[in-house]
Amino acid sequence: MEPKRHQNSGNADKNLSPYLKCWVMQGNTCVVGAIGEGTTKEIQVNWNSPFEEDTIGGTFQKIGGLVQEETGRTSKTLLSSAQIWEGNQPHQFNLVMKFYALSDAKAEVMDPCRELEKMLSPNVNASLPFEVGSDGDLHVGRVPGRVWINVGRNALYGPCVITGMTMPLDKEKTKDGYLIRCEVNLQVETKQMLNRSDIDKTYG
Repeated sequence: MEPKRHQNSGNADKNLSPYLKCWVMQGNTCVVGAIGEGTTKEIQVNWNSPFEEDTIGGTFQKIGGLVQEETGRTSKTLLSSAQIWEGNQPHQFNLVMKFYALSDAKAEVMDPCRELEKMLSPNVNASLPFEVGSDGDLHVGRVPGRVWINVGRNALYGPCVITGMTMPLDKEKTKDGYLIRCEVNLQVETKQMLNRSDIDKTYG
């Protein structure tokens, strides 16, 4: 189901299928972009061979090497190559979001870029972690907020963190200096690895 938020910005092309769009959500803000070429999901699994050197030939490496050289025999076993699972990495996404102006370059291109940049930015105090503001309230620094992403309407992930953002500054602009089109490249990771039981719900 397409996300419904109060403050939407970005792609307003009603002729573009929602299955070709991507949503990035944080709080009441939702940025909508067309899915660009190169959008990928990467899953890394950590396997290791802890028994690789646990052999007679490993303990007495030079002797084992000589024996192997002279006889063609080895002290290694299948157990030496046994792979032990040491955890999965969080899901990683290279998210390419395309923005282009149909009628309003500021609302359809510049505003969503600004909102994405705000999503990955912290809000910290100038010098002290705790400061009393002009309103008399205690202000505490905050880390960048978490986001939820929906890719092609059927793949929902969250909470996630944005770890990087790249956007061009050299594309065509309006007379007011607003980009007419651009592709924003976001690096996004889930906050933690996903269990097997989590996978089905990420497919919508």
